[in-house]
Amino acid sequence: MPKPKYKISDYLLASLKSKLEEKLSFRIFSKLDCKKISELIQEKSEETISESTLYRLFIWGENKNSPYIHTLDVLAQFIDYKDWFSLEKNLNHMGEFQSLYSGIFNSQEYKSLLNFNIHNNSLKPLYNFLDQFTSDLAFDKKVILGKDIYNGLRTNPNDNIEFFKQFHSLPIIRQGFFEILADPEFSILNYEVGLKFYLKNLKPHESSKALQDYIFAQTILLRHYFLKGEKEQVITIGKSLYLELAATKEDLFDVYIFPKMRYFCYRLFFNEVNSEFNSDYFDWLMDYIHKELAVSDNIESRIIIHTICDTLQIYPTLQVKIFNLLHLRYPLVFSKLPSYIFKLPINKRLRFLDQNASTFFGAVDL
Repeated sequence: MPKPKYKISDYLLASLKSKLEEKLSFRIFSKLDCKKISELIQEKSEETISESTLYRLFIWGENKNSPYIHTLDVLAQFIDYKDWFSLEKNLNHMGEFQSLYSGIFNSQEYKSLLNFNIHNNSLKPLYNFLDQFTSDLAFDKKVILGKDIYNGLRTNPNDNIEFFKQFHSLPIIRQGFFEILADPEFSILNYEVGLKFYLKNLKPHESSKALQDYIFAQTILLRHYFLKGEKEQVITIGKSLYLELAATKEDLFDVYIFPKMRYFCYRLFFNEVNSEFNSDYFDWLMDYIHKELAVSDNIESRIIIHTICDTLQIYPTLQVKIFNLLHLRYPLVFSKLPSYIFKLPINKRLRFLDQNASTFFGAVDL
């Protein structure tokens, strides 16, 4: 008896691919990517999906065949769902949510109504729409909205300043856009203005959440100004972070790993501008990193390794040395990635460890 097949829509196929990429933390572009996925699926579940099946399903544009239900079940279980129909129900629910504002999943041809409002400065109805979403909105829905806002602002022909001025205090903008879809490469016009609005009225000593938010925005600005060569801005922010705030690892115990690692790693930027490379501090930092890696899961470990190696772009020889050291010492972190990445330049290798959602969802060329 032949295995049952299932007709899957273009929307569901694209959504399935996106969920799988989120689970993998790398994009599916090539046969080698499909080979790695096949290995990871077998490693986790002892089920098998061939490299060629994955290639036909996700890459080969001429594929019009319906996949086997078994294939869809295995993929759903790899993404931590009970079966395909459970995942399909969730994907359709997310699609219904996106249709609230005429969101068009993965469309290169059409803009969403949200994007049209941003691009045409029709901000009042957009404000009223976004104001209805509270902080307890489901994470997946924050990602959907944050991604569309991010893309709308990135492609906006206007300067975005009025948007940041009016919208910075809305929960969905603070969480879905600024925090989840952070843009450390500043690909959005006037993003630094947006971060300064985000920082308004934040008092880092008021609560652990305020401290986390303050460090998050200030460290991203610090990196940006350092890479642009704006030394006065680096000194100003560095003093506020490292001389006035002067947080210890105990102070940051409850702070999420991303802003925490940025805080300690980006002190190297401040040291470089304010004085010079401090070998004692670097030794302390690497010791701290090893202790954090010893108790971190795979995603947290990628964040730690990416943050220190990205920071060390200012010392290229040391950057490669530390990357290779961490690769050798923590092979499990790298075992989930396609092996071909080690033939790439260091900056492209780091893209595979980058857990910034804007880098991932922004379709950065890997």
